[in-house]
Amino acid sequence: MKAKFVKAALVATTALIAAAGQAHAEDDILVGLIAGTTGAYGSTGVATVNGAMLAVEKINADGGVLGRKIKLEWYNDNASATLSGQFYAKLVSNGAVAIAGSPDTGPTTAELAIRYKMPTIGVVDDGGLTVNPDGPDGPPNPWVFDFGLNTFAWGGKIGEHALKNCPDGLAVLHDPSTYGMGGLYGIEQVYKAAGQKIALDHSITENWSTGATAGLMPEVQAIKDAGIKCVDVWLTPQDQAAFLQDLQAVGYKATVYGNDETNADDTFAKLAGDLAEGVLTAALTSGLHPSPELTKFREEYKAKFNLESTPFAETSYDSIMMLAKVISDTKSTKNTDLQKAFNEVQGFKGISGDLSFNEKNHITISKDQVTLVKYDAAKKEWVEAQ
Repeated sequence: MKAKFVKAALVATTALIAAAGQAHAEDDILVGLIAGTTGAYGSTGVATVNGAMLAVEKINADGGVLGRKIKLEWYNDNASATLSGQFYAKLVSNGAVAIAGSPDTGPTTAELAIRYKMPTIGVVDDGGLTVNPDGPDGPPNPWVFDFGLNTFAWGGKIGEHALKNCPDGLAVLHDPSTYGMGGLYGIEQVYKAAGQKIALDHSITENWSTGATAGLMPEVQAIKDAGIKCVDVWLTPQDQAAFLQDLQAVGYKATVYGNDETNADDTFAKLAGDLAEGVLTAALTSGLHPSPELTKFREEYKAKFNLESTPFAETSYDSIMMLAKVISDTKSTKNTDLQKAFNEVQGFKGISGDLSFNEKNHITISKDQVTLVKYDAAKKEWVEAQ
């Protein structure tokens, strides 16, 4: 979710668009998707693709849209902004009416969405600063409609708990992209409103393409030396687990918070084992108390992919389902018609909840829609924090 925004990676795409090939066959409506299905966040990318595939299958089984089938064309960007830009250009040239993603390279796809006036939906770098570069009160990207797990919301929920329970201060370790900075922004908003500041803010460069862990012992030592008893490790699940191991190695105890990836699947919990006991993060309230529709989706997902569903699969599914409704309601696949229609969606019944957009809000998830959770190592599950 979360690649650094590198403008240089976008330069080559203009030429690719100019050399566009034939539009897609008239009897299909082409929807593109970009997601990193390998690397540190590979499981998130896989879930994003799988959720979209299930949506397309359902739409087509129900007769398609406007008498036409939906065709999904997806690519693995492997957390590379360069690849993401190239794939985005290819999808536009192939005639895609909308593009979903990317969880890893959202800043790239968000910039291209503006450049080519392309509706860009689904999991776009978990919203946050990728969609609202000036913060949640600033104007959103006019062409991006994000369904992901909003970093402002997760950061805000974590910040509220830390403000009340961390008298010795809070340290935040985060990647330098819009993903990490979005989480930090959400935390800082809560602290600023209370007239407080976080105790330590360190940016950590990670390797998302391979998932190799960063050297975090200097951060652990700095936190220990400062006597800070709470830390939000807004990093990959692999680096979160490595941080806990380093904490144990120096014999220091602290309350550890995570991010929206910490509990999205079992990657972190398996790597951390019993060390994950008591780690705090947040979860979609609708996911903790699933509707019959969400329960049915999870059963179908498990049966088809032999995997447990994740919030990213579920929000990706909702994005394609909403796209189909928008096309059906407007009887159009024209970019400006879709943009206008997305801005007017109110109370869409998604499996992840009731979803709405307007010209000032292009992120479906807010802080009020998430609940703080804690890991119970004995049960091997996340439970609501008391």
